[in-house]
Amino acid sequence: MPVVDPQRLFLVGCEVFTRELNEVIARSERQVDAVWLPKDLHDRGGKAMMTVLQERCDQADPEKHQAVILGFALCNNGIVGLRAAKLPIIAYRSHDCIGCLLGTRKRYEDEFRAQPGTYWYSAGWIERGGSGTHLSPPSVPDASDPQWVKMVAKYGEDNARFLWDELRAQTAHYTRLAYIDTGVGPQERFAAEAKRKADERGMGFERMRGDPRWIQDLIDGPWDDERFLVVPPGQQIVAKYDGTLVGASV
Repeated sequence: MPVVDPQRLFLVGCEVFTRELNEVIARSERQVDAVWLPKDLHDRGGKAMMTVLQERCDQADPEKHQAVILGFALCNNGIVGLRAAKLPIIAYRSHDCIGCLLGTRKRYEDEFRAQPGTYWYSAGWIERGGSGTHLSPPSVPDASDPQWVKMVAKYGEDNARFLWDELRAQTAHYTRLAYIDTGVGPQERFAAEAKRKADERGMGFERMRGDPRWIQDLIDGPWDDERFLVVPPGQQIVAKYDGTLVGASV
């Protein structure tokens, strides 16, 4: 793994991590210039997501920055193909943001094996418009629900009702809504909102303590090979199927 010891970093981050990463940045001795991207970037597909990430990563200034740090996980292969230009890129070895918020990939994998029918929420998912197209909607749509309003505007009320019912059927396997409390921001308000969403869908609810160390170490290091990938300039991120999730290749 290349040795990198930067003092000024360029962060390209998902807004799901806005509160957690900003808290770390405020306490860090390192200077961080941040660019935030909307969480719905994941919904555009892997190639489209990677294209946007590449554009933002290429905005780093080699005269100012020593590395680009990526506040994204693998996220449906949305970082695969991302190329380090003149600066190294540091990325999480994590399936998605849930593992990062929980603190370890193993903890997330253990939870998934124990209760695979779990829908996850955090502060970022709630305050950044986390109505969740993958979360089963209530049986009767609320006229003020932004998800329902968008569907009616796009498809008309009859078609929207059909799609609403289809979405409920497709997501019926979710039985638990887990809220990750990272201790940053008004957690009581966010947890109460998550509990309300679980109750109106008849799902079990669990408030789970997050672990911010993995998020902090993206900023402060160390970037050990088990948790992070360091992509040297001139190489790109590739998917790996040996348990490491991502690697670097020319």
